[in-house]
Order: sequence, then structure tokens, then C-alpha cells
Amino acid sequence: MPSYQQGQFEQETPHLRHHAIRHIACTVGDTTKQPDRATRFLARLDRHLPTLADQAARRAFLDRQLEGWQQRYARFIATDGESEPVIIPADPPQAADFLLTITGLMARRTALDQQTRAHA
Repeated sequence: MPSYQQGQFEQETPHLRHHAIRHIACTVGDTTKQPDRATRFLARLDRHLPTLADQAARRAFLDRQLEGWQQRYARFIATDGESEPVIIPADPPQAADFLLTITGLMARRTALDQQTRAHA
């Protein structure tokens, strides 16, 4: 049951409020192609989060993901993109892929904190 918080955050599952990035990620680039890297990654993450034992495990998982993606982004920038493999030559990784992913992770982490405070 989708709802909107201040017109920005879409909720698709009542127990995890985390789809802040979906609209942005889907509007970047040509929407007739497959979903972009960030959207695909975040979809896999969204399927995985409910399988974790509890909110603390979800927080720890998201914290590790955020740290890892921030490090990858820093390495990507420092090496002018050479640190990431190019799987599809016509669609190499770009800084926006990292920024969309990091933003999505941060949105999910913030929503998890807000949900925890609301139930406390």
C-alpha cells in the first residue's frame, strides 16, 4: 500500500520504509532500458533486509553497506573510474551510480531509525 511522506518517500512495505531512491533512480537516463545499477542493487537489498533477524541486525548491515560503498566511491574518484570493472563497455560505471546507491542506503538507514523511534 504506497503512501507518501511529505511528497518524497514512497513506502512499499509497511515494516520497512526505504524507497526514497526508487523514483530518482528510475528517472535517471533512458527509462526504456533495464533499471540502472543502483535500482538493481537496492532491489536486491530490499529483498534481503526483511530476512535479517531484527532491527539491530538491519542497522548493522546497512552501516556496513554504507561504509563499503563510500570507500568504493572514494577509490572510484581517486582512480578516475579505473577501480571498477567495466562489464558492459557501452555502459561503464559512473559516479552517479555510487551516489544513487549511497543515497538509497542512507534513506533506508534513516527510515529504520525513524521507525525504531516511533515504536519506542
